[in-house]
Formats: sequence, C-alpha cells, structure tokens
Amino acid sequence: MSTSISSAELEQRFKALKTDIREAGLHVMHMRKMGQAEVRYKADESPVTTADIWANTFLREAIEKRFPAEPVVGEEDEVKSYPAGSGLVWYLDPIDGTNSFVKGGKDYYLLAGLVYEGQPVLGMHYRPETDTMLYGWKGFGAGLEKNQRNPERLYPKLTEWGPASRIFIKSYAEEIRERVKKLGVTRAKYLPGMVDMVGPLFGMSEGFVSYRRTAFWDLAAPAAIMASAGFRHSSEGFNGESPQLFNNGGWHTPFYYSLPPNTPDSFIQGLFDIDAAFSER
Repeated sequence: MSTSISSAELEQRFKALKTDIREAGLHVMHMRKMGQAEVRYKADESPVTTADIWANTFLREAIEKRFPAEPVVGEEDEVKSYPAGSGLVWYLDPIDGTNSFVKGGKDYYLLAGLVYEGQPVLGMHYRPETDTMLYGWKGFGAGLEKNQRNPERLYPKLTEWGPASRIFIKSYAEEIRERVKKLGVTRAKYLPGMVDMVGPLFGMSEGFVSYRRTAFWDLAAPAAIMASAGFRHSSEGFNGESPQLFNNGGWHTPFYYSLPPNTPDSFIQGLFDIDAAFSER
C-alpha cells in the first residue's frame, strides 16, 4: 500500500458508494412506512430494528464487493473485528438515531466513514427524510447534495473564539460539562436534523467534545467530514498526546474532540486536563 491516499482515490470511493447509501436510506424509510421495521432490544437495552440489520448487511456487502481488500466494521455486525493497524477501515452506522426512527421521527441518518492509517479521511452522512447527503474527504473539503441535484461546497462559519463559542459537550457527568464551560465557552444545544459534530458547517455551533465512550462507527463519518473542512481533531494528536487512531484493533474511544482551526491551544490542553483528571478517579 502507498504511504498516502489521494483525493482522487477518495473521490472514487465516494462516487462508487453514494448511490448505495441513498438506496439503503430510502429502503429503510420504506420499511418503516410498511411496518416492516420490527424492533428488538440489545443487551444494553438500546433498540435495533430489522431495518438497521438490513442496511448494515446491504452496505457492508456493497463495500466488500467494490473494495474487497478494505475491512468493514458495521454496528450491527455480529463479529466486529479487523486487523489492528489496518491501512484502510470502513465504519458503518446503518441507522444513527434508531430511537427517532422507531418513534416515527425524522432525525436518523446513515453514516459511512473511511479511515486511512487511523485518520478519518472520507465521510458520508445521509438523511433519508430530506434526501440530503453531507460528505467530505481529505483534499476536497465538505459538500452537500439534496435530491441528487445542485451539489454545493460547505465552509465552516468561523467566528471569533470566546465565551460565545458554542461547543457541543457530550458527557453524562454534569461536573465535566461545567468544567468545559469554565474554559470559556458556551454549551451548544442538541441539533435536530444532523449529527452534532457537523453543526459548524451550518452555523449552529462552533465545535464538539465528547467524554462518553463512543463507537468509531458513530464518529468516523462526521469526524472525516469536519477534518476535511479543516477542523482540529483528536486523531491528529496534540502537544505530545497520542493521537486517537481509528485502527487500533478496537472500536470505541472515551474522548474525542473536533474544533475549529482558530481554537486556542490552551483550550485543547484544558480538555485533555479534564480527561486526565476524571480518568484517574
């Protein structure tokens, strides 16, 4: 394998798979409408439907057919394994937002993310209810296509860093959320209609930090989109801290951030200090 992957190679993968992701999204929407999305509950009591499982299988097989040398890890795969240190790994969340899907809501998405040497490099975020594809890859940036027409480039709406900077803070612990806010930012609110990490592309937030144990299939696609748009993120590493690589043989991380390029180093260091303080308890 080469020591890098080109923008043209990533674009090839995007063009090859966007029809498959759209087809899968429209089909799961049809399954729900026809009452075919039966619900059961996992061991952790989270819901999964026959639509999740169908989309997971459909997309995994599509990738394996087109790119057979590239491992695929889907949320609903019974066996989630790949060789640690793999050059290329795909992560699939066949329905991100299953709770909304089960309740008849519109806030659910199909996510496909590709990582190269552990770094998120290609992301696809499809919302069936509006037939909207958000995407990005390294060397291109971010884009949006609705109803398969008029693709447009997206650029983060950067503002001056300060107390008005809205950061989505994902943590079960109120103390952690308060400590992040004390670094001089405002907590962003839940963003309907999109995965929270991509809010800066629409002027709805400035950044994202998570202190929850989060799966790579939830993070890989939006992380790739935001990294492609120039955002600073955990997979880069920071000030001697080890980068959060998405090819370490596992599929979860307890800490992740995606922040605008003008984020002060002192703020990012503060996030690491909070993580270290709570990890030692």
